[in-house]
Amino acid sequence: MTGSYRRLVATLVGGALTVAACGDDGHDLVDQVALTETELPIVPAVESTGVVISVSALDNSFRPQLTEISIGDEVLWENRGQNEHSVLSIVPDDWGTEAEDFQPGGVFSHVFTESGEYPYFCSVHGNETVGMVGTIVVSP
Repeated sequence: MTGSYRRLVATLVGGALTVAACGDDGHDLVDQVALTETELPIVPAVESTGVVISVSALDNSFRPQLTEISIGDEVLWENRGQNEHSVLSIVPDDWGTEAEDFQPGGVFSHVFTESGEYPYFCSVHGNETVGMVGTIVVSP
């Protein structure tokens, strides 16, 4: 299961438990709305488009700093600098790489499956707002 799919399941089940805990009218709401994995709606997986967009991590910047892609495109970060770097998502998400895994000459890639803005930064050369920062904009 993907992270988004798991969050959907957790939200649905959590909401059912919350409603059930709000009062007892003699009906067991948990049994009425409890979902098994086989009863969940099938959410189509986003397939990779095969498009790969490169972003270079230089010694004090990402190039390009703003990258526009479509859902299913892959972004490939290449460490072309002389120092280690990291690529860390600012929005809590499950993508990114730490500096020990992104040494000079290293690569990191991620396929974006949902539209939105994904700001990121290098913790070695900045923080979430200044220094080595970048943004991926994913269009539907």
